[in-house]
Amino acid sequence: MNALIDYEAAQLVELFDQGDDLSIYMFMEKMSIPLDVQGTLINEISALKQRERHSIAKIIESHGQSAISERLNY
Repeated sequence: MNALIDYEAAQLVELFDQGDDLSIYMFMEKMSIPLDVQGTLINEISALKQRERHSIAKIIESHGQSAISERLNY
């Protein structure tokens, strides 16, 4: 996982804890996540029993648009 995804996951943890739906959507818009994917991410994150940064980062990565695997660890 790269630093950007880690940062985004941390921000989403905070926003979900605050329960501010509008801020969640606005942040995802800044992340350049397509609208259809935003809904999927929100549903998957909401379904988590514990909203931890690492779990959310995995969800973000699973819907990422990068063609290069993060496992390369550049």
